[in-house]
Amino acid sequence: MLLFIFILFFLLLYRASASEPGLFQEDHFTKDYELPLRGFFTLVIVYHHLSQYLTEPGPFLPLQEAGLLCVAIFFFYSGYGVMKNALAGKSYFHHYFVRRYSKIFVPFYLCNMIYLAVYFFTGERFGLGLSLKYLLGIRLINPQSWYIIVIALFYLVFFLCFHLIRKPSVSLLVLAAFQIAFPTYCMVRGPGIALFQGDWWFNSSSLFLVGVILARYEDRIMAISRKSYLFWLGLSALLFLFLFPASIRVKDQIEALLINEQIFVKEMLDNWISFIWQTLAVISFTAFVFLLTLKIRFSNRFLIFLGNHSFELYLIHGLFLEILRGETVYVASDFLYTLLVLSCSLAACWALHTPFRFLTGIPGRLLLLLDKSCSASGVRSRRPAEK
Repeated sequence: MLLFIFILFFLLLYRASASEPGLFQEDHFTKDYELPLRGFFTLVIVYHHLSQYLTEPGPFLPLQEAGLLCVAIFFFYSGYGVMKNALAGKSYFHHYFVRRYSKIFVPFYLCNMIYLAVYFFTGERFGLGLSLKYLLGIRLINPQSWYIIVIALFYLVFFLCFHLIRKPSVSLLVLAAFQIAFPTYCMVRGPGIALFQGDWWFNSSSLFLVGVILARYEDRIMAISRKSYLFWLGLSALLFLFLFPASIRVKDQIEALLINEQIFVKEMLDNWISFIWQTLAVISFTAFVFLLTLKIRFSNRFLIFLGNHSFELYLIHGLFLEILRGETVYVASDFLYTLLVLSCSLAACWALHTPFRFLTGIPGRLLLLLDKSCSASGVRSRRPAEK
């Protein structure tokens, strides 16, 4: 099993390059720079989910807590990206929902169909009502796809904050208020299998706000980061090494402190204290990654492939986690199971990429044609008056 861990680190470090002393990566936040990192963290998420299915995790054991960190990076990049685009021009919000939602929901619904079809042919029967709920995403047939629901909600809130509210400071305050209200709502719903039930729905979501803030004040933050680079890099690393293990231990410690509290009060305090520790941990981790990649570029053709196919890989790998250890097929060997999950997931994401990309682009192409048609109609309608 150590072989798979070696492969993971090899993929990250292969052909990595560092800037010369005193210089920094100028294209730090471009799409080409971010893409390999997105691919790597998506693969770590696959490893994270694998660690929960293995009979003896062994070297995969540390990865059982790594999912929180990887998803935090995705929230961070998403928040940064939408804020950066919004600052670039008011036209960004034109067809905002079609552009944003088609990219996430078209693959989401297509994968729901694939999951239902595969489960049907392997003998699983859900009934018409439950099948429709799975297909529409009212219930998640793929539990790992919860991120799609959350990021769609955050895109909506971002639109309301930064398009409808004209004062940037007020927009940030409203978004910050939502970042408090959202986890509170999930905590009140408690654990379960329905939407927004479970701490994974919110425990890394604060990084969306952090990404928005970085984009809003990027020049100032970058100037501070570069001026005292080694100090901030070392501080973020030390904070992460302290906060992340502490955020894992804190839940057991809280239980002893709140033994005499009422059940609801106890659960809410427990959840909020854990959430605060987790938030501090993921902020320190994201800060460390952000600062490290100011100097070091992690990029090679394997990571670029993973980055280009990250969304398909994220959505489809859960299918192989289930069916390769299901009732019809059960791969007992952890090594063989891991090899098959990774191989099948990578092959499937490669096969799905082109059709998903084509289908995802249909709404945008239709809107483009509609815009051109409306524009042409407007020109023709003015000609008689102009004469």
